[in-house]
This record gives sequence, structure tokens and C-alpha cells, in this order.
Amino acid sequence: MDNGLRYNSITKYYKKTFGCTVYKLALDIGATCPNRDGKLDYNGCIFCSGAGSGDYSTQAHNLDIAKSKLKNKQIGKYIAYFQSFSNTYMLVSRLDKYVKMVLQDKEVCGISISTRPDCISQDMLNYLIDLNKHTHLVIELGLQSAFDKTLKLIERGHTFKDFLDTFNMLKEQNIKVCVHIMDGLPQEGIAEMLETARVVSELKPHSVKIHCTYVPKDTKLAQMYYNGEYSPLTMQEYIEILAKQLEILGDEIYIERLTGDGDRTSLIVPEWSLHKRYFLNQLNKYLANKKGSID
Repeated sequence: MDNGLRYNSITKYYKKTFGCTVYKLALDIGATCPNRDGKLDYNGCIFCSGAGSGDYSTQAHNLDIAKSKLKNKQIGKYIAYFQSFSNTYMLVSRLDKYVKMVLQDKEVCGISISTRPDCISQDMLNYLIDLNKHTHLVIELGLQSAFDKTLKLIERGHTFKDFLDTFNMLKEQNIKVCVHIMDGLPQEGIAEMLETARVVSELKPHSVKIHCTYVPKDTKLAQMYYNGEYSPLTMQEYIEILAKQLEILGDEIYIERLTGDGDRTSLIVPEWSLHKRYFLNQLNKYLANKKGSID
């Protein structure tokens, strides 16, 4: 248990590692994606907003603004989180410029870099190996689903094998990996969602982020929703699936996130996903009442 949470929250790891509360600063370093710049496609994944999942990110040179966005901030340290798009999909020298910039801030104790499995070249891997020696580094690797049929449907542009190869490559170099998965993707049932959790659990990543699929405006998923081809999970459905996934993931893998932060100005459905605190309270109540809930 951690502050009443009935799962292995990353907060526990941060306090153990850094001796204080740690906040993540969502930053935009001007990255793009092979699914956006034409290498694979121009439209992105079917659920991808124009901000590349970085709707609330701040330009990296404005750390003070990023800090000010955090509500009820207490004394602590920060992880600089390069969030928007695929942040290893650039020249090493360019990424290094932003890394050095944020590490000049004495309150920044580490870096998380969000990216795709097909965006880490050998030169970039060599750079990450070296960076891992000098700061607390986590590579946040987008998987979403362990099923190739789903990855094709959501137009990810990579396979599960691509993910597995990159994950193992990073893990062999003792680089911490946070795996991103999504529940409620089109044409996936509970069996597929639980299997994705099982596959990820067997890989034993440092941490996992999970969130329910939501539908932003001006995306292919929005077209599917309006055509009656997609329906999002209800909050109760998602809670029940999460409870099973958390049990599968166990108490050795840290949980970084259990809900997304979609932009309320562009969100179509589900409306409940906007109420993050209420959702997390309902999840924790469900886990507390569930026989065999996670402590």
C-alpha cells in the first residue's frame, strides 16, 4: 500500500530512490514521428491527436512554466519528461541539447523519454547507454497492444516483434523501460487486454503506464465512433479490467499511470475520463472491496 493506493505506485519508487516526492514535467522538445513525417504515414495512429499525446506539455526551455502547472506542489524534485511524439526520432546532437538544458536545473533529478520501438538507432542507443550512466533515465516505450492485428488496425506502423527487439536491447543495457499499453482499443475484448498485461508482466519492465482509449476530434478513431464502428469502455468496465491487469502485473512492476489526460477541448468520448481524481478514487474503492485485492 502507498498512500492508500492498492497497487505498486511509482510514487513509492521515487521516494525510495530520491528521498522525496518527485513530479514529472511534461515537455515538448519539437519531436515528430515516422507516422507523421511521411516515413511511414502522415496521419499518425488512429487515436493520435495533433499534439502527439502531449496536449498538456510545455516547451522544454520553459521549465518554470511547466512547474507552475502542477497543482498543490510541495517540496520535491522533478523528472523532465520528453512527452510529445517520438523523442529519439531525431539527431543525437539535438536530443543531447535538450538533455543538457533541463539537467542544468538543480531540481531535475532524471529524464524520461517517450518514443516508439522503431525509433532507436544504434547511434541513439549508444547515446542512451552513456546518458544512463550520468542521470536517472527511463525510456517510455509505446506498445499499446501485444497483438499484431490490433497494431495494424490502429496503424501503429510497427509489430510486436519490433517492440520486443527494442525492449530487450534496452534492458540488456540496464536502461529502465516504462511500457505503455492501452485498454479498449477497437476490436479488442477482455481476453486480449489481459493477455497484453500478461505478456508485459513476463518481460518484467521497470514500470508500466495504462490508460483507456479515448476519442479525440479530427482522428480516424473519431470517424469510426461516428460511423458506429467503435464504442469506448465505460468507467466500470475499465475499472474491472484494470483490477485484473494489476493482479497480473503483480507487485514487482511499478505503475506510473492508470488513466490518460486527454484535452477536454478535443475529447469526444468517454466523458468520464476527464474526471481523473474521481476515477482513481472509484478504482481504489473497487480494489479495496475486491476479494484478493492488491496491497
